[in-house]
Amino acid sequence: MEIAIREAVPDDAEAVAGLLGELGYPNTADFARAKLAALARSARDWVLVAERSGRVIGVGHLHVSELFHQPGRVGRIMAVVVETDSRRLGVGRELMRRLEAIAEEAGCIKLELTSAAHREPAHAFYYSLGYGEGLKHFIKYLDTPEDTRQSP
Repeated sequence: MEIAIREAVPDDAEAVAGLLGELGYPNTADFARAKLAALARSARDWVLVAERSGRVIGVGHLHVSELFHQPGRVGRIMAVVVETDSRRLGVGRELMRRLEAIAEEAGCIKLELTSAAHREPAHAFYYSLGYGEGLKHFIKYLDTPEDTRQSP
């Protein structure tokens, strides 16, 4: 099985929307297309897709921020998902490897990500890649429409 990792393009929007739905964030292709376009304009964001036989089967998003309190930057993996039927084949591992390489090239001294408490298989996956639990994460929802407050 050959997997190709590449930057996402607008034509990936339908597949990306489906993958985000598998992650618990159902949206439309139009929504995904708008997000891909916004992130493509950013010098601090990378969206990669994993393709097999010309079909998108995974997506990952990295955001890089400048650290305020020390030298360097922090990379935040905003999302990684592989379609259910393609899991445990190395696709997620390759997406993460590529996102980590981009973060390192961008001057990141650390990477972080969050994963919902109920996603135990994902936690095992991240541990296998060398990630560990870190600081406590706090969230405050601002005055936004209720349908944007997803937290599966």
